[in-house]
Amino acid sequence: MNTIQDLYQTKINTSAGTAEKKLRGLNSSGTFDNAVTEALNVSKTNTMNKQQKKLWDTCVEAESLFVNKMLKEMRKSIDKGEWLHGGFAEEIFEDMLYDEYSLQVSKNSNLGFAKMLYSELSRRM
Repeated sequence: MNTIQDLYQTKINTSAGTAEKKLRGLNSSGTFDNAVTEALNVSKTNTMNKQQKKLWDTCVEAESLFVNKMLKEMRKSIDKGEWLHGGFAEEIFEDMLYDEYSLQVSKNSNLGFAKMLYSELSRRM
């Protein structure tokens, strides 16, 4: 399954190759200025794709914050007895572990929050 990041990377590679082919395909009587203008337009598109990738990464991180909050509340519902409590060090480790769990869930699953946030914010770019 292709992610949005894979699709953007494919688009960037394709558009850069297209600009290069157009510049190489000029004959001696060709219009160099038009080719340079088209290459610059492709460069602007690539910059926009970098911005879109950065926006997507930010949306995934926002989703991970939501998932992290959900996992913390779920963890609070589990009662640990005296036998299983590891102290302050365990609490710190569990917090770091659940932060990583939430980031991986957001990156690898399709909860839809990041996609919805991305579609709303990308309209304003």
